[in-house]
Amino acid sequence: MAKNLLTIQGLGPLLLSRWSWRLVRLLLLALLFAMIAYGWHQHAIPGVRVADPLMYTNLATYGFWVLWLMGAVFLALFLGRAWCAVCPVGWLNGLVARVGLKRPLPAALRNFVPVTLTLLGLQLGVYFFAIHRFPDLTAGLLALMVLLAVAAGLLFRHRAFCTLLCPAGAVFGLYARVAPYRLGIDDPDICAGCDRAACVEGGGEWRRFALGRGVLYWECRREGCPAELTSERLGENPGCTLCLNCAPNCPKGNVYLGRSPWPEEASRIPLGPSETLFFVVLFGLLTANFSKVFVELRELIFWLPETAARLLGWEAAGFYLLAVPWVALGLPLLLFLPSWLLLKGSGLKSELLPPGASPRGEPPPSSPLDDGPRFWSSLGRLSLSYIPLVLGAHLVLGAVKLNAKGGYLPFVLQDPTGVRSYLAMHVMQTVNQPGVVLPLDLLKWLVLALLVGGYLASLAVARRVARGAERGFFAASALGVTLAASLYLATVVRWLFIR
Repeated sequence: MAKNLLTIQGLGPLLLSRWSWRLVRLLLLALLFAMIAYGWHQHAIPGVRVADPLMYTNLATYGFWVLWLMGAVFLALFLGRAWCAVCPVGWLNGLVARVGLKRPLPAALRNFVPVTLTLLGLQLGVYFFAIHRFPDLTAGLLALMVLLAVAAGLLFRHRAFCTLLCPAGAVFGLYARVAPYRLGIDDPDICAGCDRAACVEGGGEWRRFALGRGVLYWECRREGCPAELTSERLGENPGCTLCLNCAPNCPKGNVYLGRSPWPEEASRIPLGPSETLFFVVLFGLLTANFSKVFVELRELIFWLPETAARLLGWEAAGFYLLAVPWVALGLPLLLFLPSWLLLKGSGLKSELLPPGASPRGEPPPSSPLDDGPRFWSSLGRLSLSYIPLVLGAHLVLGAVKLNAKGGYLPFVLQDPTGVRSYLAMHVMQTVNQPGVVLPLDLLKWLVLALLVGGYLASLAVARRVARGAERGFFAASALGVTLAASLYLATVVRWLFIR
């Protein structure tokens, strides 16, 4: 495949055309409003005793929790934040921001803490209200997203909603670090000699329309970078949303979209403190979700919050309040602990005192745990090695869900409310319930390949990050990645191979 996708005949002009992207975003925005409309007031079916009959037959729940949540990750496998390029909510936020107050985000909000709290809030919504099972609750969530995107656009400049309240963008930003294709600069020397930053700043331009003797001049606005990247950092920052505004804006055609050096690019920029926090929470939530089908492992993971809730006399709601912080912070930090201890222990120094010498009166030696980077910065560097494995586990969940529920798509398209489809399948039984797309004997090997591939990629990133790092970094990273991969592998074997 050609290095630069923007130079491929037919594909390049399509990618560089602003109208092609606008059309895709407009269609997805219409689909979003359709999901809200068909999910509104659709909670259950009167006379049907099943609590959540419309979970996989209604457009809102099926489209958001199955197709989007489990399908968009496959785009991230190749192009990182590819979804952000066509996201209708982010696009709507950017459109409203053109006429808003255009205030900059406060410095206190320019981090991953707000989006981490949003992710935890969504997890609490799933635990307490099962919002993923009911179309009306899902439609309410989507409507809230639209309202918040409009509000953020009226107040702040650019796409503040994506920075503050979109966990998907933060997740895809992590996966963009290990994606084989990305946006970049073809020749850094050309950018260094450029006297303007039109690629990221955008600006206005005049167009002349003539018809016979009539002439019309129209001032067009060229959109800048919604992520507020600088031209020097273009292509290096995982916050790039792949909007491709910079490509046609560059007067010298120095922007490319294609393969990037790997794993060098994956290890170039370390995770900051707040991004490390977000990854830790993501790692914990995904691991807990992955273990649901392995009963013994799930009971082991949730033993502590269940025991604490029982001792406190709390009901199920109390258990959830304890389970979320444990799964989001306690569990992942516990999984990181062996790596961190090995990393710190590798800095232990041993020195033989001269004969007759006594340590009395000398200051106590510093602990090896006090040497080197602090805990959170060490965690940020170790986290880089975990990203491919977490991506692999996410892909496994997506592949299994799409394989199990992909057959419902024709029914959802024919009956977006899902009522007639459910009644035909489960009450009148005039239609067979959809089966799996791939047979399990084939799916299990695909799942195993995704997981093993993520594990091997994590080891490759760990080896690359270890260059120039302190002694023992690769061993520490490999230990942690292997421990997490063992949990995932044991779940897959118990889930799909032992039936």
